[in-house]
Amino acid sequence: MRLLVPTNWDTELIRPLSQIKADVQIFGVLPTSMMGSGMVGPDITQMPTKQAEKYIKLAHSAGLSFNYLLNAPCMNNMEWEEDTHRELLQHLEWLSNCGVDCVTVAIPYLLELIKNQFPCLKVEVSTIAHVNSVARAKLFESLGADSIILDSNANRDFRLLKAIRNAVACELSILTNSLCLYQCPYEYYHNNTLGHATQNHNPLGGFYMDYCVLHCASNRLSDTSQFIKSRWIRPEDIHVYEEIGIDFFKIGGRAMPTEWIINATEAYSSRHYQGNLYDILSVLTPKIREVKPPLSSAEITTITSPPKVYIDNQSLEGFIDFFDKQDCPSGCAHCRYCQEIADKAVKLDSGEVNKYVGRLKSSLGDIASGAWQSRLSEIASGFHPSQ
Repeated sequence: MRLLVPTNWDTELIRPLSQIKADVQIFGVLPTSMMGSGMVGPDITQMPTKQAEKYIKLAHSAGLSFNYLLNAPCMNNMEWEEDTHRELLQHLEWLSNCGVDCVTVAIPYLLELIKNQFPCLKVEVSTIAHVNSVARAKLFESLGADSIILDSNANRDFRLLKAIRNAVACELSILTNSLCLYQCPYEYYHNNTLGHATQNHNPLGGFYMDYCVLHCASNRLSDTSQFIKSRWIRPEDIHVYEEIGIDFFKIGGRAMPTEWIINATEAYSSRHYQGNLYDILSVLTPKIREVKPPLSSAEITTITSPPKVYIDNQSLEGFIDFFDKQDCPSGCAHCRYCQEIADKAVKLDSGEVNKYVGRLKSSLGDIASGAWQSRLSEIASGFHPSQ
């Protein structure tokens, strides 16, 4: 088995990952860069370049290869400006000199640029590029892609996965544990906001409002079928994808704590997880902070945390077989399969959910009305990993 595993730049990750019974490649990125990436938040480790260089060498010494993320979907046209283009090339030269084994991109131009000027680097196409058809896969392969992480929305479209596998020779990967909404209407916008917020030339200095995550959390908790519709893959079902010819499996979660990353990696490498599947799914959810006027000399601050979620992994045995013939993009409106599975497998405290969703909707109302400009600290005080 080949796994692509996140790093939060903690050196305590290296030894446990090197002992996993799988071919492990780790992936990570500096918090900000010329190109940006697909993740931002208070849990992203601040990593100086010199320390990053030492970390990559440490990974190599433990037998782990390193994949560096350059997967922002847009650079605001800065790639064409003379000074910032020079900086882009310098950044790529730094990665090459660091001994990075592979870089992940979402922009076709970056793929061509890197393959032309830095041929020592392997290039992987990010799931953010939404490779969800034979035509798109063949195009990226023609530009020089060594591997492609397919669009997560295609994870249970087995007819499509087989067709793409038969059409291209490059390596194919899938993201195993994302809890993003299936066919999420916020996805493209969200990836763009994240990309720009992590670019060091962004005029807002990294500030952004994660409107998309507020909506995502509200939709998922208000409709439990969304927990099942999300295109995660159980560790027990990895073999289904290996039989299709998927080459390796990406575990999302580079904002997660070290213990979480090790736990998720062990689950997928062993092809088994006992208990709460939610424990190994990658999802960032907002804590909502409400600041009330002072009753005396001090303000009163209350924190509303996300409700606890339990997804009974053992009750999901065999559930993936349904998707072998189901056409989800066209049949979802007339199908209750995911809701029926959710009724059996997903456990939530309705009181906690109602309180939390109420606060989310109140915050979204503030954003839509413009009230958020005077209440920034109340709307989203930060994001934290799943429990």
